[in-house]
Amino acid sequence: MPTLARPLFRGLVLLLALVAIAGAGAGVAGAHPTLLFTDPGADTAVSAPPQSITLMFNEPVTPAAPAIIVHDNAGRAVPMGGAETARDGRVLTARPADTLAPGTYTVRWQVTGADGDLVEQDFRFAVGLALTGEGSAAEGPSTSWTDAGLRWLLFLGLALALGGLIAERVTTTARTENPSLPVVRSSVVAGALIGLAGVLGLGAALAASAGTVRVLWQEGPGLVLLTEAAGLALAAAVASTGRRVWAAIPLVLVVAAEGVRSHANIAAPGWGGAVTAVHLAAAAIWVGALAHTVRAVLAWWSEKPAVRWVVAGYTRLAVWTFLIVVATGTATALLLIPVSALLTTTYGQVLVVKLVLVAAASGLALTARLSLRTPERTAMLRNPIRAESMLLIAVLAASAALASTTPADSSQQPAPPPPVGPVLPLGTLAGQVGISVSASDRQLVVRLSTPRRGDYYAPEPDQDFTLSGRIDTSEGDDSALALRGCGPGCFVAPATWQSGDNVLTLGAAAQGWQGGTVSLLVPWPTEPGGDDLARAVAATRAEGDLTVYEAVTSDTTGPVPEPQRLDLPADFFLAQEPYADGTAPLAVRLPHQGGTMRLALGYPAAGMNVLLTLDDAGRISEETLTDTKHLVTRRFLYPEPGRR
Repeated sequence: MPTLARPLFRGLVLLLALVAIAGAGAGVAGAHPTLLFTDPGADTAVSAPPQSITLMFNEPVTPAAPAIIVHDNAGRAVPMGGAETARDGRVLTARPADTLAPGTYTVRWQVTGADGDLVEQDFRFAVGLALTGEGSAAEGPSTSWTDAGLRWLLFLGLALALGGLIAERVTTTARTENPSLPVVRSSVVAGALIGLAGVLGLGAALAASAGTVRVLWQEGPGLVLLTEAAGLALAAAVASTGRRVWAAIPLVLVVAAEGVRSHANIAAPGWGGAVTAVHLAAAAIWVGALAHTVRAVLAWWSEKPAVRWVVAGYTRLAVWTFLIVVATGTATALLLIPVSALLTTTYGQVLVVKLVLVAAASGLALTARLSLRTPERTAMLRNPIRAESMLLIAVLAASAALASTTPADSSQQPAPPPPVGPVLPLGTLAGQVGISVSASDRQLVVRLSTPRRGDYYAPEPDQDFTLSGRIDTSEGDDSALALRGCGPGCFVAPATWQSGDNVLTLGAAAQGWQGGTVSLLVPWPTEPGGDDLARAVAATRAEGDLTVYEAVTSDTTGPVPEPQRLDLPADFFLAQEPYADGTAPLAVRLPHQGGTMRLALGYPAAGMNVLLTLDDAGRISEETLTDTKHLVTRRFLYPEPGRR
């Protein structure tokens, strides 16, 4: 049976069972009122401060005085308005006097049931942080312009250092023939330092987005930046000693590191990175050699033979670098983006701009070469080579933008790294967008989904998702998530989980569907929960009969649905659940809060997550189940001893 059809099938089966046993009397009863649902939910988080605290019971209740008391994380009482009842006394609501600040809150409630006994309990919830545009990532093409600017500094510095080093051979030869020519100072040291500034900026941005400097030596992108920083610093140090030729070795190391981190190396490991490295090296030599040549032409302008000599040497070099840039650039473009996406995606549009700039620079280089044919036309060189140098600097900017833009084809995006340690699965709905979260040591993976339209068996259409997020810890720290795409509907980011409660706030959007902002409470650390799940299923099955209050929604932007009561045999109910056999692909035990045990279950292949709360007898007392298009909340009641 298709995965998405299971919730509908399960609901139909439960409805038929309800009709079949209605009036038969399962014998499930309770002497005291039972809290069914709360808003905000128990042990959950909300992205915005709630306007009210709402409790829903299975029978009419009378509020005590006071009926709802709220304390913040420091134990201070939060001023609350008087409690109000609705739905014939089954719903109790109280409003905070002031807006609740981000943090964790404990709600203590007291009511009197129909039997006259006072019942009181408490539950927790958290308020997250409002999201801004920070830390956003889109499955489709998106450009980080901050990274693009810093990477442009890196590319420009690399070009000045590597290209200048190559072009020095031509000017050195000219001065050997005519020692009276002014010395054209080397740009290797200055270029290496400019590139180093760009790398340090990229490193700072990466550490800030991850919330820890450890990402620089614990994650692949950080190690690439450290390699580049070391290469540029070494090149500057070697060149400053006068042995500039040896600076080429660490500069080649920088080029290789850029090849490793490139989009092409992700799409085609090994040869894709090699092609990118050759492309970058050729472009750097072209740009840097031209910059060095322009400086020589301006310094030697009165010596026309020297000008012709140095320009002729540059043009011979430019021919080869141009051919290599075009060949490797074409191979990389065909690897990363289909031709049909050139004008319809951000990556394709930036690529087209780069191609136009390269073509224009090539035309100016050809003009300069033609000017060398006769001495009379040498005076026309100055303007074309100046314009060519400006265009090539713009080419580097376009290259930096491409390196900071997600390619159009999301299938080329790398899968998330393998998790380390236990994986905590959680799920929810943001409007109509399904959210499945996998939290592991230093990593967060979020998968978004939308309901299917039309024929279920038809190919699933492409979907454009957007996601942004932040983490707020129990210690008061917060940081934006550096999200990147990892496939269709998939996003991954480095994440540092503090011991205790972490509030994960996510803003999700999908074209054609209602999205929204949600928050999840991520307790840390977790422990394996497979044995606990098996015992909970056995204890629940042993009860024989149970009453389930169930609320189902497929759009969380609408009103809270009215729960439905189902009186069922425990065996029959469990047979419809994904954990019916007492196992789950992912099963972890969450840290205990007030002695309550909770289990988080994940079914990645089905896009389903389940959060179970167990009672003192080890039975399932609450369940929250999410799949690609449903959010199901259930509360379980069991027969009192002696009334089975």
